[in-house]
Amino acid sequence: MRIEALVPDDWPAVAAIYEDGLDIGTFEEFVPTWREWDAAHLVWPRLVARDDDAVLGWAALAPVSQRECYRGVAENSIYVAREARGRGVGRALLEELCREADGARIWTLQAGILAGNDASVALHERCGFRVVGVRERLARKRGEWRDVILMERRSALVS
Repeated sequence: MRIEALVPDDWPAVAAIYEDGLDIGTFEEFVPTWREWDAAHLVWPRLVARDDDAVLGWAALAPVSQRECYRGVAENSIYVAREARGRGVGRALLEELCREADGARIWTLQAGILAGNDASVALHERCGFRVVGVRERLARKRGEWRDVILMERRSALVS
């Protein structure tokens, strides 16, 4: 497995992995178009995990605000293909995402994880994130109120 830059040609595979994770990873009900996804995420870092030509997972950052004072704060997204889960793909992606975020002078990464996604919480904890709170009944997913676990990682390199 290798971690590489996510490029537009990866979108069909990335979108398929995103769609497979709709039930556990996001409040979104539908996969965005490439144009929508591209506009919502920072240009770098955007990563994919590959095994030969197969995309096993992806990770990217989105700004939390357009305000200048928050330029070093980003929200991470990480999705792993169902068939690749439990093989270290998520950890490899998130560790590299954190390294690249440090290099991009991002001082805080945050993650909003749907309550019940214990694997994602554990992954983030292994990569230096901590739980900072639970946002109760934050939004509805398929008619049901859902809580979100808010986690963050402060860079030890960027101050």
